[in-house]
Amino acid sequence: MGYNACLRVWRGDDGGGELRDFTVEVNEGEVVLDVIHRLQQTQTPDLAVRWNCKAGKCGSCSAEINGRPRLMCMTRMSTFAEDEVVTVTPLRTFPVIRDLVTDVSFNYEKAREIPSFAPPKDLQPGEYRMAQADVQRSQEFRKCIECFLCQDVCHVIRDHEENKQAFAGRGS
Repeated sequence: MGYNACLRVWRGDDGGGELRDFTVEVNEGEVVLDVIHRLQQTQTPDLAVRWNCKAGKCGSCSAEINGRPRLMCMTRMSTFAEDEVVTVTPLRTFPVIRDLVTDVSFNYEKAREIPSFAPPKDLQPGEYRMAQADVQRSQEFRKCIECFLCQDVCHVIRDHEENKQAFAGRGS
């Protein structure tokens, strides 16, 4: 059985914007991204939102939900009271492109600057062996889904405009 929820969604671009209220149907088992899609289908087809897998694997649908950095596809509407206003805004740390879409290209540019690994030149192919500690450490980086919530939640970036250029590609 469904209910109507009040969704407060940020609309705008890099020049500014505002929060707008929408009443939208919510059905059992839905996540915030489902409700955003219904909002696009029924009331505001020009709402910009980034998403891809809808399974918490790609990180594309990152946003702030009621002030907390979250994945929209993994945040169940049932975690909010039916009469609670659910506010969805873009990630605060990154420049806004439009509505809920932020420019995270800085991260990809920085990643391209990291030199690729090359074993020592004096070893033949197949002779190089990584230490198990290094293997385990590198596994942590493979778990990253590029949602960039870690950057959004980091107070060093989030609360200090002077750090945003160095860590998120955005100046004051």
